Amino acid sequence: MKAYDVIVAGAGPAGSTAARLLAVRGARVLLLDKQRFPRDKPCGGGVTLRAASLLDVDLSPVIERTVHGARFSLRLGETFDRRFEQPLTYMTQRCRLDAYLAERAAAAGADVHDGEALRSASFGAAAGAPTAVLRHAVHVDTESAEYRARVLIGADGANGIVGRSFEVRTEYEEAVALEGNVPFTPDIPAEWQDFVGLDLGGMAGGYGWVFPKSDHLNVGVGAWKYAGFTLRPKLSELARRYGFDESRLVNLRGHHLPVRVPGSPIVRGPVALVGDAAGLVDPLSGEGIHMAFASARLAAEEAMHVLADERFGMEAYQGAVDRDLQPELTVSRQLQELFNFAPPPYLAIMRRSEKFWRFFCHLIRGELTYLDFVRTIGPLRGAMDYFAVVAARRRLDRVEQGLRQMSGSALRAG
Repeated sequence: MKAYDVIVAGAGPAGSTAARLLAVRGARVLLLDKQRFPRDKPCGGGVTLRAASLLDVDLSPVIERTVHGARFSLRLGETFDRRFEQPLTYMTQRCRLDAYLAERAAAAGADVHDGEALRSASFGAAAGAPTAVLRHAVHVDTESAEYRARVLIGADGANGIVGRSFEVRTEYEEAVALEGNVPFTPDIPAEWQDFVGLDLGGMAGGYGWVFPKSDHLNVGVGAWKYAGFTLRPKLSELARRYGFDESRLVNLRGHHLPVRVPGSPIVRGPVALVGDAAGLVDPLSGEGIHMAFASARLAAEEAMHVLADERFGMEAYQGAVDRDLQPELTVSRQLQELFNFAPPPYLAIMRRSEKFWRFFCHLIRGELTYLDFVRTIGPLRGAMDYFAVVAARRRLDRVEQGLRQMSGSALRAG
């Protein structure tokens, strides 16, 4: 049984970043992923400038497009374009980004085992090991070997083995997405190379998108899980509205977007969850790479304290997430409720107000945060809190009504 200081399960953006940061600081790190690299994962592939700024790694080798503008529509209606003079976000593919970040972790000294699936994990000191040192050691079994470590970081998704094995009961509000790719052909307008498409107001809690990549457009829709049955027809409508031949959509795939309920656990002793495994997805945008990088950095910092015997477990990591990251996500969740309560006014302001458009751009670029927005509105924060609650109640009423209708239909059909 080989020993490491830290084992990281899952070599996505969060896992590879945590492994690299720990290896740079001298920790013995094992990074596991069940699939062979390069491997693709369903994801819009947007890397915000704010996310990129968290890394001390140059992402230019895997950036395929740089976005300077957006084409907006409301419920697949009339479109309007807005352009910004500076980059708004970068576009990549997870098959390239994840492989690149795993390579950087390996270059820093981490042992990277791709194609080695985690089978189980548990607490307990190894036989014959000093109990005082390993009383909180973690044992990991894979399909081909056994390992032990002082710390285990779960970056294996919301339904990952790490969280289940240690009963880290993170609570989520769950959204779902469906996406496909349209290959670039001469009939696709050139502006799609540095524009994104955003169709708003037509999905329950989500939106439709068109994201440019090097040789294709990623076209997708997202919504709360209760509206998941609408995704396939909505994707077809979105493709047709933007002038894409639906029959050319390839690589159709769905995925979950876990949104953490504030305060729910993401740590148990020396075990911590990061990124999507911790539900750290931006509710308003559905973007998770920024929080993947941010949570990985916090987890790596806390793991070093544990390795130095300054901490008993990783509990301070959850405190750091609740203090440094969760407030942003909470405001984002409120803004999501408000926007979906009445989307037309927001789109009208986006179309007509240069000031609002530039504020939106600075928010996307990371020069402003959701908390900056709250500070900007000052005394209106109380009104925002109130109407966000009203919007949430209306959404829940609609969900309950929809469930009753589905139940009634099922009974009649029976």
